[in-house]
Amino acid sequence: MEIGVSLRAKLQNLMEFRVHLRNERGSLSVVIIGLFVITVASLMVMTDIAVVMVAKRSLTQATEAAAIRGVHTLDRNSYYTGKGTILTTPLALINKREHSAIPIDCNQAVLDVILELHNWSVDDTTMKRQELAGIALSDFSCDGTSIEISTYAKVKFPFVVPFTSMDSAFLTAYAGSTNQVQEGFYLFGIRLH
Repeated sequence: MEIGVSLRAKLQNLMEFRVHLRNERGSLSVVIIGLFVITVASLMVMTDIAVVMVAKRSLTQATEAAAIRGVHTLDRNSYYTGKGTILTTPLALINKREHSAIPIDCNQAVLDVILELHNWSVDDTTMKRQELAGIALSDFSCDGTSIEISTYAKVKFPFVVPFTSMDSAFLTAYAGSTNQVQEGFYLFGIRLH
């Protein structure tokens, strides 16, 4: 008889457990909590992505500014050699002859590029994102008429990426520039045509 009572008790417990499983009370709170966690994690990831995109643009601006500053270092010895007369510019305009690129002093250019990148690294204005840490020059190429540079910087995320330990990333940027004579007729530094 004890076997039948214990079997009956087990069946009763099993029936109560089934009824408890079918009870949907509180199941909505689990879904809401799950959706809340997913929403917060998604917002954190989207914020990190937005910060990376804005920091990438800031790094690109710094790289372009450094390339432009470097390309404006004039190699005076190369620039002022050759023959030119008072008729050189008007004849070039009439013949529509292309001007050659302005020669660059590559030794001074690399110093100017590094100085410009340093200025961007320590700048506290809104041009540079505060998440960028230490803009550095990774590659410099100068052929005497054009400059090509590559830079990199570390960007810190405002939030650690959920379910990972990522709190930063490295960004790279590339820029090149050539300085050429602008077409026109100049008299005492004023463009007339």
